[in-house]
Amino acid sequence: MENETITDIGLLVLLFFVVFELILWAAKFIIGKIARKYSPAHEYITAEEHERSISELKKSIRDMEKRIDDFSARQVQPANSERPAEPECHKPSAPTEQNTTPHPQTLFLPAPSPDGVFHEAFTAPRIGHTVYQMTTIDGNNGTFIFYDSRDALATAMISISEIVKTVCRIDNSKKSPRNIVNVKEGHVARDGNTWKVTEKATVRFE
Repeated sequence: MENETITDIGLLVLLFFVVFELILWAAKFIIGKIARKYSPAHEYITAEEHERSISELKKSIRDMEKRIDDFSARQVQPANSERPAEPECHKPSAPTEQNTTPHPQTLFLPAPSPDGVFHEAFTAPRIGHTVYQMTTIDGNNGTFIFYDSRDALATAMISISEIVKTVCRIDNSKKSPRNIVNVKEGHVARDGNTWKVTEKATVRFE
């Protein structure tokens, strides 16, 4: 739209100068004619002089056109040029609250080694293998309890001294228990790919 407006203005200016030159030429012609009429000797415009006047008028028009073109070139940007994109203004978004509460992970442990180390940890209980249940938050430290299932009880009864007493304190001395109840959690620490008992759990036989 801006380019079209400037072009229209240029055409109007050119038209003005053309009309102005024509008026000047006509005025000179009329004045010359009147002067010749009242002069003692009449002078007539030859074809050569007439042709010269027309050539001068055409040259003046061409000069005006060139001036207008130069003016338009300085004022008007090329049609294919684009304005630089203005940066978009974004309102700062409200900070979102991050959930910093760690999620505990539950793992299942087999029978420990004689030195109180769990060499494996399962993400799901395994029949015939799972004896203890562990919970860890940071993946390096955790707590453990006896896994409450008949299968774990049957496995523990195979060797109470090796499977239970190595990692648990027994609150009573009942023989042939039908159930093992957790009294206090024990603590473990990760050591490479194993979990080592740092504090025994406490259980009671019933």
